[in-house]
Amino acid sequence: MNIQEKQDLSFDQLMEIYNHIGEEERHFNGLELEYRKLASHWLLVTLGAIGFVLSKKEVVPVNIWALVIGICIAASVGILVIWFLDMKVYHELLHAAFREGVRLEREFPQLLPQIRNNMVKSQLGGDIIKRVMLYYFFSILLLAIIANISVWMFSTVNFGWCIGVNLVSALLLLLAFKLMRNKSDREFDPFDF
Repeated sequence: MNIQEKQDLSFDQLMEIYNHIGEEERHFNGLELEYRKLASHWLLVTLGAIGFVLSKKEVVPVNIWALVIGICIAASVGILVIWFLDMKVYHELLHAAFREGVRLEREFPQLLPQIRNNMVKSQLGGDIIKRVMLYYFFSILLLAIIANISVWMFSTVNFGWCIGVNLVSALLLLLAFKLMRNKSDREFDPFDF
């Protein structure tokens, strides 16, 4: 749509576009909310599974600490996949709709409320993606801490092996943090609209 066509929009047409953008934002925001709830449930169920395994030592046919380590690794991978779907798929779609709403508000400031522009101004860098990334990262960090404690409980005599596993785990956490942070790097440029 060129500038002349935008200027020729009636107020009703403008509001229809504005409301449609809002519907798209609500749709993708709802999907993201469901993924975040799924990640919370995933973490809670994982902690419950760990508690169950530790409370039923006599029934579990394998080393319970090895099982706890496996549960933590599997849950961490699952949370990382949920993060990817949430932040790199649905948040990008939400961002595209939100960005169009910001543009529309900036083009028609006398007709449209400046809700999105005020939201951008209220957030450092204009986006919440880094804060949401921390939610996912700290969930993974909690599971990594439990897994590393389990490594020490699994092998109480081989300290070199335990230290090596803990160092590799710390390196993997650092790499995951850098990956998640780099993939979450985005700012609203006020002149980009």
